[in-house]
Amino acid sequence: MTIKTNKRAKYTYLTLQLLPTEKEREALQTTWNNYKEACNTFSRTKYWKLAREKHMDVSACKKEYLKSARALAQRLLHGVYEISIRHTVKMAYKRQESDKKLALIVFGEYDEKNIKHLTIPYLRKPTFNIDFAKKMCCLDLVDGFQHIAFTLLEGIPEPPASWEAIEVYLQPIYGTWYLTLMFPNPTANMDVSPDTNIVGIDRGEINIATTYSLDKGAKRYSAEDYSLPCEGGTKDDYHKNLFAKDVIVAKEIVERESPDTIFVLEDLHFNKLRKGWSYRNFSDAFIYLAALRHQCVFFCDPRNTSRTCPKCGEVTNTKRNRDEHRFICRSCGYGEKEIVNDDENAAENIYLRGRKELLKDDV
Repeated sequence: MTIKTNKRAKYTYLTLQLLPTEKEREALQTTWNNYKEACNTFSRTKYWKLAREKHMDVSACKKEYLKSARALAQRLLHGVYEISIRHTVKMAYKRQESDKKLALIVFGEYDEKNIKHLTIPYLRKPTFNIDFAKKMCCLDLVDGFQHIAFTLLEGIPEPPASWEAIEVYLQPIYGTWYLTLMFPNPTANMDVSPDTNIVGIDRGEINIATTYSLDKGAKRYSAEDYSLPCEGGTKDDYHKNLFAKDVIVAKEIVERESPDTIFVLEDLHFNKLRKGWSYRNFSDAFIYLAALRHQCVFFCDPRNTSRTCPKCGEVTNTKRNRDEHRFICRSCGYGEKEIVNDDENAAENIYLRGRKELLKDDV
């Protein structure tokens, strides 16, 4: 049987660190500032329109005169950004409407509070070009095309020559500019059978990852065991260290398993950035490294994976001793006599949930 993997894993992402000159950095910053202003202006207009349709009080909301993304792009950037501005704002409000919580969305910098973290998406091929042989990228910025050098992050290999980026996303994080490339995932459709090696993975802050498979049992990858020396004390250094640890752990996990393995991860979403936990960086690096080894990632429903007993299936009548990081089931007593680590328990539940969805098992 061929699986149709989730939308989240249909694509794989590779993040590059840009190495701009002072002039190129200025062009990047001007483009970023103008794009942010355009998105926030368009966001206020979008909110005003949606609020009026829902008969909400909009007296305190100033109606913008620049109604269209085209007008904003022409005033602040140039015409090629019209689609990007419209896409960024519309997608943000679409997610919000699905939660039935309409509020004004404000776009801003990475790590700011009460804002939507912004990236600049380049959605059409003429606006970007990536040359891995020369380690140069070409981006359409506010003053025209700029050729900017880049480097791959440590531990991340180049993609195969047959892979072609279909979108790229630009973002500054603590003063460093990053470009994230999106590729179609070549392992998005894989054959699955009862003999397929399936591995459940729980992600967290104490343990970067905890894996579980029927053959190898559970294995924890503690954040303490992968601590890296931090040369400086800046947020930029800290962020790079977090990502470096994620890459090391992701690489160890995929190399521990055979090709054609299917990894199951929780489909996690957070409205606010979690301090000290780069969960999204881990999944991006993991999907990319797994795809290079012809391994597939499948995302499952994250609800109650930490609160479910894998033996009796009870959810509401369970408890976790967070001080000792133990899981104990009040219904069947699993974990009372033997010590069951709560992250290992979650990884086993993720494995069972993934196997059930992939093979339609009754486990």
